[in-house]
Amino acid sequence: MPQTAAEILAKKIEAEAKRLAPQAVIRIDYSNYKDDGADIYVYAPRKIADMLRGRLRSSLDTELKRTKGVRARILMEDIENMTAEAKKKYGIPS
Repeated sequence: MPQTAAEILAKKIEAEAKRLAPQAVIRIDYSNYKDDGADIYVYAPRKIADMLRGRLRSSLDTELKRTKGVRARILMEDIENMTAEAKKKYGIPS
């Protein structure tokens, strides 16, 4: 089954995030868009999140320029401030 441009873009950003911060947990959500976008949620410790946000933002901007008509956003969450229920829901180790 062929992947949409949004899925390909999200997988590239996910791979880049895993390369930069292996301990980060990444979740991709396509439900807010039809076939032309994705929300990429990155859960990482605070000291890594700021660095990761900057690097992923530049990678995302480059990919968005390359693939026209695709929308995406990166949403960062600090693992240290998450509740135990949220950690359990997303499979984040405590």
